[in-house]
Amino acid sequence: MRRAALALLCVLALTGVFLRDNPLVNRAQDYAHSVAVASAATYVTLRTLNAFLSTAQELEVGVSFIASGTARPLKVLEPIDDTVERVAAMVFGVMVATGVLAVALGPMSAIGLSLLAAALAIWTLSSKGHAGLPRRLAWYGGFLGLALPIALILSQPLAERLTEGVYQLNVAMIEDITANVGGSAALGEDEPGLTEYRQLARNLWSRADELISALLAVLGVQIFRIFILPLILIGGLFVVARHYARD
Repeated sequence: MRRAALALLCVLALTGVFLRDNPLVNRAQDYAHSVAVASAATYVTLRTLNAFLSTAQELEVGVSFIASGTARPLKVLEPIDDTVERVAAMVFGVMVATGVLAVALGPMSAIGLSLLAAALAIWTLSSKGHAGLPRRLAWYGGFLGLALPIALILSQPLAERLTEGVYQLNVAMIEDITANVGGSAALGEDEPGLTEYRQLARNLWSRADELISALLAVLGVQIFRIFILPLILIGGLFVVARHYARD
């Protein structure tokens, strides 16, 4: 009876390896994809803002205090532009890492389930005195094949409950501050002039603290959702797996 049950589990594990649409992996990939999409939207907003600030800094006006020449009055926006560019680079890093994670989940889960199937096969055929190796393989294979996608699946409702309010609040603030940047409705169809750039730049300058704080909050939420929270859950599952693997 015991061997029949283990054989059945082995077959189920092998089925999971070759199953194209693994429901656990698919749900975990959906969560990673949702974080990647949110990161991409934030990145596009930041790059648009970065382009606007870079263009505004290059606008020149004539001066004639002592000698005739030109000046760039919006060059004061450079610190904000540099900060936005750095945050955009970090958001891009989160987006790429999330995409890699979504792609890697399938192969990692397949490897873990293969180890689990091998452990169950050894367990079925071996005597009781040789149970140490298959037990360890089973726990580590189960951890790799099941714990990683399960941690991401559990992260989705937890992350939404813990961070959704903060995330939406700061996204709304960023959209409010940058609503007219890069939009033809605000600037019109003609090439924007210095006056229009000054108006938009004044709004960004006056709310720079709010903008940077909101950008960092959104970045922090995305890092928490795809890295910190899953790692906490994975760490707990790994401790359990290691305990039983050594027992």
